[in-house]
Amino acid sequence: MNGFGFAPDVTLALQANLAVMQKLHEQIGILERRLVERVKLDPDYALLNTVPGIGPVLATTIMLETGTSSRFAKVGNFSSDCRCVDSRCESNSRKKGEGNTKNGNRYFAWALVEAANVAIRSCPEPRRFYERKERNCRD
Repeated sequence: MNGFGFAPDVTLALQANLAVMQKLHEQIGILERRLVERVKLDPDYALLNTVPGIGPVLATTIMLETGTSSRFAKVGNFSSDCRCVDSRCESNSRKKGEGNTKNGNRYFAWALVEAANVAIRSCPEPRRFYERKERNCRD
């Protein structure tokens, strides 16, 4: 037994996991530094980094996948491009987006889903918004 009361095999497993996590953290840092070196950041990048759940990697991915945000005339165009239009929760009787699941940008959609998941887990305001929308869709 060690200082935490774990059996020797459990301690060994924890030490192995910790070593893997430390190495992954180091490699992720190397990749993030290279990303910053290679990508020309535009003004939208700084704005993206202010959004809860969006860090440097997701901000860069979104920036590269969307181009300038001014190319979207309306919020709906933006939502459609990132595949975030859910016909089940439309407020009117139309079923927007039904049958066109291939429309939009899948990498953009992935980045926003990742950002939303992080925001819901780590920020109270997005979590409350999500829970409210989820309740409305069930009703």
